[in-house]
Amino acid sequence: MKYSHDRRSVTFDLENEADIEGISTLCTALSSPVRLKILRQINTPPYAFSVPELVKKLGIPTTTLLFHLEKLEKADVLKMTYTSASSGTTRKVSRKLHDAGISFYYLAEVQKVKETSVTQSVSVGAYHDFTGDVINFATNDFVYNKIGDDVFHEKRLEAQLVFAPSGTISYMFSNKMCRLRKVKKIVVSLEICSEAPYYNNDYLSDVTFWINGNELTTYTIKGDYGDRRGNLNPEWWSDESTQYGELLSITVDDNGVSLNGIMKNKSVTLSKLGLDNGNRIEFTFGNKNTALNVGGFNVFGKSFGDHPQDILFTTVYEE
Repeated sequence: MKYSHDRRSVTFDLENEADIEGISTLCTALSSPVRLKILRQINTPPYAFSVPELVKKLGIPTTTLLFHLEKLEKADVLKMTYTSASSGTTRKVSRKLHDAGISFYYLAEVQKVKETSVTQSVSVGAYHDFTGDVINFATNDFVYNKIGDDVFHEKRLEAQLVFAPSGTISYMFSNKMCRLRKVKKIVVSLEICSEAPYYNNDYLSDVTFWINGNELTTYTIKGDYGDRRGNLNPEWWSDESTQYGELLSITVDDNGVSLNGIMKNKSVTLSKLGLDNGNRIEFTFGNKNTALNVGGFNVFGKSFGDHPQDILFTTVYEE
């Protein structure tokens, strides 16, 4: 399986035939103590090492190191870059994959209940609440910066990128299907990164997610990504600004809360969210005041970043 950008999370499912080879390749790459030591080494500053540096730090022959690096690179766990110098070509080894999840258990085909899903899409500018000192947004042709006294600026509804250095932001979705059907799970999907001046690929932000006031999970975003242009960004958007984010998928079912397929919180289940009360569902995310890393957020619409979507709320229910 290939990734849309470096340091992203990936989830494999044993039920998915297309994932079988990826699972095998990843497990093979991680099956050697030497390769695990390589990963541990490149997770220390400066996070990028030449081949001679790794040979010295790990105390293994160059041929042995190159053999193990090939296995890790094939699995997209790390990356190797090549630069030319007067003395020849230098190979640098650095981090790539941040984490991976593998789902081994699934219902056999004969046991499955027929399910249907309905997805709602809300634009990133259609927030109904914001708590913070300042919020910014970009439309397809202009940037509105440092809006503090008019967070509900009329142009916000045209926003394709909303960003703030701190605070929380809330969106509303209809709960009609949750009131009419037996819900099996809900899934919220959004593209997001942290918010630093210009950009900073190593700028941490502890972003917490809530539904109807129930805290789901907190995820530490690794950076405000800008090392390359986002796939969808308009031409006028500066190369020195935020470019893309991580695509996060938050699922809540009867087992708890998972993020990109990895279980994060078993104490909050569907029954605790009150999805069938009232006429709406509130989805909120941002930094708590007590967060260790208050790094803000950038949330991307369908015309910015890497993924052509707004914030998606999917309800999966039994027919």
